[in-house]
Amino acid sequence: MSQTALLALDGEGIVMQNMLVSPSMQFQEKDQSGQTSSTANAEQGIKAKELRVSGLVTFDDQAVLQRLFQIASATEASGSLKTYRIANATASAINFREGSFTGQIDAVPQEDRLAWQVSFTLREKGSVPEKKQARKGNATQSTKQTGGAAGGGGSSTAAGEDADKMSWFESKVLKPVNDALG
Repeated sequence: MSQTALLALDGEGIVMQNMLVSPSMQFQEKDQSGQTSSTANAEQGIKAKELRVSGLVTFDDQAVLQRLFQIASATEASGSLKTYRIANATASAINFREGSFTGQIDAVPQEDRLAWQVSFTLREKGSVPEKKQARKGNATQSTKQTGGAAGGGGSSTAAGEDADKMSWFESKVLKPVNDALG
């Protein structure tokens, strides 16, 4: 019986019978009601998407099970779990491109079917919310750096340089106020 791979990790097909791939996404929030009956929540962001994968690997296909556990435990040079490019119709539909193994991988023997029921979870890496947060963090950092440089720059430079670089408002209003405050 020939099988087609419904899931590929870095181009390597994962072949299991009755494979089921189900996505999930968590919206993190914190209850703000305290001891009251209020329904107020504080949003804490969108977490990375996850793909839960399950299927059967027959006892005859021990090499498939062995390879799956090798893939799951593979690490990068830095020691972190390997990130895989994911090819799957469900993953493509939700824009899930890269991920790594998370949680646990199980292989539960099914005596009535002479197979292992294998299940594992892949967590998205480089997700859209993660990229948005990184861009937002970079914008906040650069704003803080610019603001700090402008405030500290006036006191550390010579008076001749201040006149060349400052606008009329800065030199006539802000500089006297800054000098008066110290």
